[in-house]
Amino acid sequence: MKKNNLSAILRLIIPCLLAVFFFTFLSSQSIYFYIASQIMGAIFLAQCFILLHEFGHNSFFNSNILNSIFGYFVSFFVFIPFKNWREIHSLHHSWAGWRDKDPTTENTMAEQYSPKLQKIINFCWKYYIPVFTLGYRFGTYWGSAKLQKHLDKKSYSLCQWQKYIYSLIYLVLIILYPKDLLLSLPAILISFMITDIITLSQHAHIKMKTSKGETVKPLKPSLQAHYSRSLIFPKFFSEYFLFNINYHEAHHQYPGIPCYFLPTVKIQSTNSYLFFPWLKKVKSMPGIDFIFNSSKVRDNF
Repeated sequence: MKKNNLSAILRLIIPCLLAVFFFTFLSSQSIYFYIASQIMGAIFLAQCFILLHEFGHNSFFNSNILNSIFGYFVSFFVFIPFKNWREIHSLHHSWAGWRDKDPTTENTMAEQYSPKLQKIINFCWKYYIPVFTLGYRFGTYWGSAKLQKHLDKKSYSLCQWQKYIYSLIYLVLIILYPKDLLLSLPAILISFMITDIITLSQHAHIKMKTSKGETVKPLKPSLQAHYSRSLIFPKFFSEYFLFNINYHEAHHQYPGIPCYFLPTVKIQSTNSYLFFPWLKKVKSMPGIDFIFNSSKVRDNF
Protein backbone atom coordinates (compact mmCIF):
# COMPACT_ATOMS: atom_id res chain seq x y z
CA MET A 1 0.00 0.00 0.00
CA LYS A 2 2.53 2.54 -1.16
CA LYS A 3 1.83 6.21 -1.76
CA ASN A 4 0.69 6.85 -5.31
CA ASN A 5 0.73 10.27 -6.97
CA LEU A 6 -1.93 9.33 -9.53
CA SER A 7 -4.35 8.23 -6.81
CA ALA A 8 -3.60 11.45 -4.96
CA ILE A 9 -4.15 13.68 -7.98
CA LEU A 10 -7.46 11.99 -8.85
CA ARG A 11 -8.74 12.86 -5.39
CA LEU A 12 -7.85 16.51 -5.85
CA ILE A 13 -10.10 16.96 -8.90
CA ILE A 14 -13.27 17.60 -6.91
CA PRO A 15 -11.67 20.09 -4.45
CA CYS A 16 -10.18 21.99 -7.40
CA LEU A 17 -13.54 22.18 -9.19
CA LEU A 18 -15.26 23.31 -6.01
CA ALA A 19 -12.60 25.99 -5.44
CA VAL A 20 -12.94 27.31 -9.00
CA PHE A 21 -16.71 27.61 -8.65
CA PHE A 22 -16.41 29.19 -5.20
CA PHE A 23 -13.96 31.92 -6.18
CA THR A 24 -15.53 32.53 -9.61
CA PHE A 25 -19.01 33.24 -8.29
CA LEU A 26 -18.07 34.66 -4.89
CA SER A 27 -18.98 38.19 -6.04
CA SER A 28 -21.81 37.16 -8.35
CA GLN A 29 -24.74 39.56 -8.66
CA SER A 30 -27.04 36.54 -8.89
CA ILE A 31 -28.23 35.45 -5.47
CA TYR A 32 -28.58 31.88 -6.78
CA PHE A 33 -24.98 31.68 -7.99
CA TYR A 34 -23.80 33.31 -4.77
CA ILE A 35 -25.63 30.78 -2.59
CA ALA A 36 -24.30 27.95 -4.76
CA SER A 37 -20.79 29.36 -4.40
CA GLN A 38 -21.12 29.37 -0.62
CA ILE A 39 -22.22 25.73 -0.58
CA MET A 40 -19.37 24.73 -2.90
CA GLY A 41 -16.96 26.84 -0.86
CA ALA A 42 -18.04 25.24 2.40
CA ILE A 43 -17.39 21.76 1.00
CA PHE A 44 -14.04 22.90 -0.39
CA LEU A 45 -12.96 24.41 2.95
CA ALA A 46 -14.05 21.29 4.84
CA GLN A 47 -12.04 19.20 2.38
CA CYS A 48 -9.02 21.45 2.98
CA PHE A 49 -9.21 20.51 6.66
CA ILE A 50 -9.31 16.81 5.81
CA LEU A 51 -6.47 17.17 3.31
CA LEU A 52 -4.42 19.03 5.91
CA HIS A 53 -4.63 15.85 7.94
CA GLU A 54 -3.40 13.72 5.04
CA PHE A 55 -0.55 16.07 4.06
CA GLY A 56 0.48 16.26 7.72
CA HIS A 57 0.99 12.52 7.73
CA ASN A 58 3.15 12.70 4.57
CA SER A 59 0.91 9.94 3.25
CA PHE A 60 -0.85 11.56 0.29
CA PHE A 61 1.87 12.07 -2.33
CA ASN A 62 5.01 10.03 -2.93
CA SER A 63 7.12 13.09 -2.23
CA ASN A 64 7.38 14.54 1.27
CA ILE A 65 8.15 17.89 -0.36
CA LEU A 66 4.85 17.78 -2.27
CA ASN A 67 3.00 16.86 0.93
CA SER A 68 4.56 19.85 2.67
CA ILE A 69 3.86 22.30 -0.17
CA PHE A 70 0.21 21.29 -0.41
CA GLY A 71 -0.02 21.12 3.38
CA TYR A 72 1.08 24.72 3.76
CA PHE A 73 -1.29 25.75 0.97
CA VAL A 74 -4.47 24.22 2.43
CA SER A 75 -3.52 25.20 5.98
CA PHE A 76 -4.18 28.87 5.15
CA PHE A 77 -7.79 28.02 4.28
CA VAL A 78 -8.44 26.32 7.63
CA PHE A 79 -6.60 28.80 9.89
CA ILE A 80 -4.12 26.27 11.27
CA PRO A 81 -0.36 26.79 10.84
CA PHE A 82 0.95 23.65 9.17
CA LYS A 83 3.97 23.18 11.45
CA ASN A 84 1.74 23.47 14.50
CA TRP A 85 -0.67 20.91 13.05
CA ARG A 86 2.09 18.41 12.39
CA GLU A 87 3.57 18.72 15.86
CA ILE A 88 0.33 18.45 17.81
CA HIS A 89 -1.24 15.83 15.57
CA SER A 90 1.85 13.67 15.91
CA LEU A 91 1.41 13.84 19.69
CA HIS A 92 -2.26 12.94 19.25
CA HIS A 93 -1.23 9.72 17.54
CA SER A 94 1.26 9.03 20.32
CA TRP A 95 -1.23 9.55 23.15
CA ALA A 96 -4.62 8.63 21.67
CA GLY A 97 -6.52 6.64 24.28
CA TRP A 98 -5.07 8.62 27.19
CA ARG A 99 -7.61 11.39 27.68
CA ASP A 100 -5.43 13.62 29.85
CA LYS A 101 -2.20 13.05 27.89
CA ASP A 102 -3.44 13.62 24.34
CA PRO A 103 -3.16 17.40 23.69
CA THR A 104 -6.37 17.31 21.62
CA THR A 105 -8.49 15.77 24.42
CA GLU A 106 -6.83 16.88 27.65
CA ASN A 107 -9.38 19.67 28.20
CA THR A 108 -12.46 17.64 27.33
CA MET A 109 -13.70 16.84 30.82
CA ALA A 110 -17.09 18.14 31.92
CA GLU A 111 -16.04 19.00 35.46
CA GLN A 112 -13.72 21.70 34.09
CA TYR A 113 -16.69 23.80 32.97
CA SER A 114 -19.11 25.92 35.02
CA PRO A 115 -22.88 25.22 34.87
CA LYS A 116 -23.37 28.43 32.85
CA LEU A 117 -20.76 27.42 30.30
CA GLN A 118 -22.23 23.93 30.09
CA LYS A 119 -25.59 25.45 29.10
CA ILE A 120 -23.88 27.46 26.36
CA ILE A 121 -22.15 24.30 25.11
CA ASN A 122 -25.48 22.42 25.07
CA PHE A 123 -27.17 25.23 23.12
CA CYS A 124 -24.38 25.47 20.56
CA TRP A 125 -24.24 21.72 20.03
CA LYS A 126 -28.01 21.44 19.57
CA TYR A 127 -28.17 24.25 17.00
CA TYR A 128 -24.99 23.44 15.06
CA ILE A 129 -23.04 26.46 16.29
CA PRO A 130 -19.44 25.27 15.79
CA VAL A 131 -17.81 26.50 18.99
CA PHE A 132 -15.91 23.24 19.34
CA THR A 133 -14.16 23.75 16.00
CA LEU A 134 -13.27 27.31 16.99
CA GLY A 135 -11.86 26.12 20.32
CA TYR A 136 -10.13 23.14 18.74
CA ARG A 137 -8.41 25.03 15.93
CA PHE A 138 -7.46 28.21 17.76
CA GLY A 139 -7.00 26.79 21.25
CA THR A 140 -5.02 23.73 20.21
CA TYR A 141 -2.88 25.02 17.35
CA TRP A 142 -2.57 28.72 18.24
CA GLY A 143 -2.54 28.56 22.03
CA SER A 144 0.95 29.41 23.27
CA ALA A 145 0.42 27.71 26.64
CA LYS A 146 -0.57 24.40 25.04
CA LEU A 147 2.24 24.52 22.48
CA GLN A 148 4.82 25.31 25.15
CA LYS A 149 3.49 22.56 27.41
CA HIS A 150 3.78 19.81 24.80
CA LEU A 151 6.68 20.80 22.54
CA ASP A 152 10.42 21.07 23.01
CA LYS A 153 11.96 24.53 22.97
CA LYS A 154 13.00 24.48 19.30
CA SER A 155 9.67 23.16 18.01
CA TYR A 156 7.79 25.65 20.16
CA SER A 157 9.84 28.54 18.78
CA LEU A 158 9.20 27.44 15.18
CA CYS A 159 5.48 27.12 15.86
CA GLN A 160 5.41 30.59 17.37
CA TRP A 161 7.09 32.01 14.27
CA GLN A 162 4.52 30.31 12.06
CA LYS A 163 1.76 31.94 14.09
CA TYR A 164 3.30 35.36 13.48
CA ILE A 165 3.74 34.72 9.75
CA TYR A 166 0.21 33.40 9.28
CA SER A 167 -1.21 36.31 11.29
CA LEU A 168 0.65 38.80 9.08
CA ILE A 169 -0.65 37.13 5.91
CA TYR A 170 -4.22 37.13 7.22
CA LEU A 171 -3.89 40.81 8.16
CA VAL A 172 -2.68 41.68 4.65
CA LEU A 173 -5.59 39.76 3.11
CA ILE A 174 -8.08 41.56 5.34
CA ILE A 175 -6.66 44.91 4.29
CA LEU A 176 -6.53 44.09 0.56
CA TYR A 177 -9.70 42.02 0.16
CA PRO A 178 -12.16 42.97 2.93
CA LYS A 179 -15.25 42.59 0.71
CA ASP A 180 -14.29 39.14 -0.57
CA LEU A 181 -13.57 37.94 2.96
CA LEU A 182 -16.96 39.17 4.16
CA LEU A 183 -18.65 37.43 1.25
CA SER A 184 -16.83 34.22 2.20
CA LEU A 185 -18.09 34.16 5.79
CA PRO A 186 -21.14 31.93 5.16
CA ALA A 187 -18.94 29.31 3.48
CA ILE A 188 -16.44 29.48 6.35
CA LEU A 189 -19.21 29.08 8.93
CA ILE A 190 -20.79 26.11 7.13
CA SER A 191 -17.37 24.47 6.76
CA PHE A 192 -16.88 24.85 10.51
CA MET A 193 -20.25 23.18 11.08
CA ILE A 194 -19.20 20.26 8.87
CA THR A 195 -15.80 19.78 10.48
CA ASP A 196 -17.34 20.14 13.94
CA ILE A 197 -19.20 16.89 13.33
CA ILE A 198 -16.31 15.16 11.55
CA THR A 199 -13.81 15.98 14.29
CA LEU A 200 -16.10 15.10 17.19
CA SER A 201 -17.15 11.83 15.57
CA GLN A 202 -13.64 10.43 15.88
CA HIS A 203 -13.07 10.24 19.63
CA ALA A 204 -15.85 12.05 21.53
CA HIS A 205 -17.96 10.10 24.03
CA ILE A 206 -15.63 7.11 24.10
CA LYS A 207 -14.34 5.79 27.40
CA MET A 208 -10.60 6.47 27.60
CA LYS A 209 -7.82 5.91 30.06
CA THR A 210 -6.60 8.70 32.38
CA SER A 211 -3.08 8.82 33.75
CA LYS A 212 -4.09 10.77 36.89
CA GLY A 213 -0.63 12.32 36.94
CA GLU A 214 1.24 9.02 36.88
CA THR A 215 3.93 8.12 34.35
CA VAL A 216 2.37 6.07 31.56
CA LYS A 217 3.43 4.82 28.14
CA PRO A 218 1.70 5.57 24.82
CA LEU A 219 -0.62 2.89 23.52
CA LYS A 220 0.44 0.88 20.49
CA PRO A 221 -1.37 1.82 17.26
CA SER A 222 -2.99 -1.61 17.25
CA LEU A 223 -4.71 -0.71 20.53
CA GLN A 224 -5.74 2.83 19.58
CA ALA A 225 -8.56 1.69 17.30
CA HIS A 226 -10.47 0.78 20.46
CA TYR A 227 -10.56 4.49 21.36
CA SER A 228 -11.65 5.70 17.92
CA ARG A 229 -14.91 5.73 15.98
CA SER A 230 -15.69 5.21 12.29
CA LEU A 231 -18.70 6.43 10.33
CA ILE A 232 -20.23 4.74 7.31
CA PHE A 233 -21.04 6.76 4.17
CA PRO A 234 -21.70 5.80 0.53
CA LYS A 235 -18.43 4.64 -1.02
CA PHE A 236 -18.02 7.43 -3.61
CA PHE A 237 -18.79 10.17 -1.08
CA SER A 238 -16.38 8.66 1.42
CA GLU A 239 -13.65 8.25 -1.18
CA TYR A 240 -13.78 11.56 -3.05
CA PHE A 241 -15.41 14.01 -0.65
CA LEU A 242 -14.19 12.83 2.77
CA PHE A 243 -10.98 11.16 1.58
CA ASN A 244 -11.86 8.23 3.86
CA ILE A 245 -11.24 10.18 7.06
CA ASN A 246 -14.35 8.42 8.34
CA TYR A 247 -12.34 5.16 8.53
CA HIS A 248 -10.84 6.38 11.75
CA GLU A 249 -10.31 3.07 13.50
CA ALA A 250 -8.22 1.82 10.57
CA HIS A 251 -6.36 5.12 10.41
CA HIS A 252 -5.26 4.94 14.04
CA GLN A 253 -4.22 1.34 13.69
CA TYR A 254 -2.24 2.09 10.52
CA PRO A 255 -1.55 5.87 10.54
CA GLY A 256 0.99 5.73 7.71
CA ILE A 257 -1.31 4.15 5.13
CA PRO A 258 -2.55 6.60 2.45
CA CYS A 259 -6.19 7.53 2.85
CA TYR A 260 -7.11 6.06 -0.53
CA PHE A 261 -6.18 2.58 0.74
CA LEU A 262 -7.97 2.73 4.10
CA PRO A 263 -11.18 1.02 2.86
CA THR A 264 -9.10 -2.05 1.95
CA VAL A 265 -7.57 -2.37 5.42
CA LYS A 266 -8.96 -5.36 7.24
CA ILE A 267 -9.53 -4.67 10.93
CA GLN A 268 -12.11 -5.79 13.43
CA SER A 269 -14.27 -2.67 13.53
CA THR A 270 -16.11 -2.53 16.84
CA ASN A 271 -17.13 1.12 16.86
CA SER A 272 -18.54 1.86 13.40
CA TYR A 273 -21.93 3.45 12.68
CA LEU A 274 -24.13 4.62 9.82
CA PHE A 275 -23.79 8.39 9.71
CA PHE A 276 -27.38 9.66 9.84
CA PRO A 277 -28.67 7.38 12.65
CA TRP A 278 -25.51 8.22 14.61
CA LEU A 279 -25.95 11.98 14.03
CA LYS A 280 -29.60 11.85 15.08
CA LYS A 281 -28.62 10.06 18.27
CA VAL A 282 -25.75 12.35 19.29
CA LYS A 283 -27.69 15.53 18.44
CA SER A 284 -30.41 14.36 20.83
CA MET A 285 -27.81 14.32 23.61
CA PRO A 286 -26.70 17.38 25.60
CA GLY A 287 -23.45 18.69 24.12
CA ILE A 288 -21.70 18.60 27.47
CA ASP A 289 -22.54 14.90 27.72
CA PHE A 290 -21.52 13.90 24.20
CA ILE A 291 -18.36 15.99 23.95
CA PHE A 292 -17.05 16.03 27.51
CA ASN A 293 -18.34 12.85 29.16
CA SER A 294 -17.15 9.36 28.28
CA SER A 295 -19.38 6.47 27.42
CA LYS A 296 -18.71 3.23 29.24
CA VAL A 297 -20.70 1.30 26.62
CA ARG A 298 -19.20 1.12 23.13
CA ASP A 299 -22.38 0.20 21.27
CA ASN A 300 -24.63 2.87 22.79
CA PHE A 301 -25.28 4.39 19.35
